[in-house]
Amino acid sequence: MRRQIDGKLLEGLSDELNKATEKQWQTYQCTLVTPMYGGGVEASKVDTNMPIRASSIRGQLRFWWRIACGPKDPNELFKKEKEIWGGIGDDGAMASQVEIRVQSQPVFDKDFIKSNKYYDGIKYIFGSSSINGAVDWLKDNYKFTLFIRYNDAVKRDVEEALRWWCSFGGIGGRTRRGFGAVSIENVDLITAEHPALKRKDIEIPRLKFSQKTFSSAQEAWKYAAERLFEFRQKPGSGRNNSSGKAGRSFWPEADQLRHLTGKNDNKRHMPEFEKNLIFPRAAFGMPIKFQFPGKNNDPDDMTLQPIDSERMASPLIIRPYKDGEKWRAAALLLPHWEKALVEPLELRLSSNNKKVTYQVNHWPDENQQAERDRLTNDIKGIKPMKGRPNDPLSAFLDYFEKGQ
Repeated sequence: MRRQIDGKLLEGLSDELNKATEKQWQTYQCTLVTPMYGGGVEASKVDTNMPIRASSIRGQLRFWWRIACGPKDPNELFKKEKEIWGGIGDDGAMASQVEIRVQSQPVFDKDFIKSNKYYDGIKYIFGSSSINGAVDWLKDNYKFTLFIRYNDAVKRDVEEALRWWCSFGGIGGRTRRGFGAVSIENVDLITAEHPALKRKDIEIPRLKFSQKTFSSAQEAWKYAAERLFEFRQKPGSGRNNSSGKAGRSFWPEADQLRHLTGKNDNKRHMPEFEKNLIFPRAAFGMPIKFQFPGKNNDPDDMTLQPIDSERMASPLIIRPYKDGEKWRAAALLLPHWEKALVEPLELRLSSNNKKVTYQVNHWPDENQQAERDRLTNDIKGIKPMKGRPNDPLSAFLDYFEKGQ
């Protein structure tokens, strides 16, 4: 027999369900504060019809959740991550408790800027993709709306991941170098006093801000990029400045290549660093391509990368950070950043159609304190690191914070 239901009661239940559904959706107004690189289905390309993808944001939130909320135990981390964000495990597939939607407008030629409009620091951190001509970046100030719906049980986790993402993350490619940085209205950013930066149960990130403030995100971003460029390679700070031209590097990698190959530009560039096959700048991310002018018995071009892998993501994030009405440059070392100092490395050479591989050394570990001190404090040590903490990533944070 069909059960009769009072019409008013049914209408009331429907209203309650709709209210519950509406209550779960949270709306966020977002703005790109730095140009976005890539982000589409095709690598390195912006999708003109759908420039901001919900799947990309989900990946970012999931990444930052691991840092902000993830348990220390790997098994517990995997279990909880799957419960919140979905995934496939031994028990099969599990649906995510978090729904994400994006509302954005198509973009046109006027919305793009060419990568070659930027120079020095920004061009440097963009990397090798700019070598073969200019690349299209989506201009900053592009706006979109983000919708997130989730169960009350995961409210804290989702909101915390969102805060970390808009503080230090981005969207598209090269986000660890500040591309595609996002500002979200009415979302509080992570400060240096945040509890997650002081946890004792897990390895925590390390956060530094520039002492200088800026009137725009672009200025803060350029400042951050310049500090990394200076520290690693800029003439006068990362390498010798000879009559306005780039000279010899103050870092040991080029000399190690000379030691390995026995080539030294007809003896005009005899190695100044002793042979130890140490490549400290590998800690900032790989691969690294070493290229010489190719004249007068120079070493051949080589690529430094992890053993059995083509790349290692940088543990360092730089980007602009909103501080009240002003902006600062921020530098963040991700948890477990020390692993980048001990990653097994290899150099790959392709010469005369014959592939040659050399195994080389990472930064000296904590048990080789004397060697670390020699590299940073000796008169023939690494000049950009002199008088700073004795690993390249910590030394950069010191340089970044002080601005010199």
